[in-house]
Amino acid sequence: MAFSIRQPVRHPDVDRAGIVYFPRFYDFFHRALEDFFGEEVGVGFWEVEEKMGVAFPTVHVETDFARPLQHGDLVRVELETESVGSKSIALRYRVYRPDAPEPAAVSRIVLACIRVPGWEPTQVPEKIRVAFEKHRAG
Repeated sequence: MAFSIRQPVRHPDVDRAGIVYFPRFYDFFHRALEDFFGEEVGVGFWEVEEKMGVAFPTVHVETDFARPLQHGDLVRVELETESVGSKSIALRYRVYRPDAPEPAAVSRIVLACIRVPGWEPTQVPEKIRVAFEKHRAG
């Protein structure tokens, strides 16, 4: 089952055409990831480095944009785990307009797990692995 948040589309999110400017989708995705860490891992995303000695930089992104989002929409952002490798996590995000059955955008984002300091690949900590496995795509 996907982890999800609600995200309002605010004025700074839209471009001159009145729709969400595409880079803002990545802000929505990251907000879902931050909330996921706080609610599912029990460690705030910005505390993971300090408390667990790891960080999760994005190393791959692919996104399909299907429908525009507009100012005032209260969108649902879903995060699902595609896979948890030994040193990386592949996630799928979907963003839905209010009451829409089809996503406005779908993105696949791969996060590497690195040791900090040092920026060397390292094992995904068990606590984080378990949290992501709970939300594995069916």
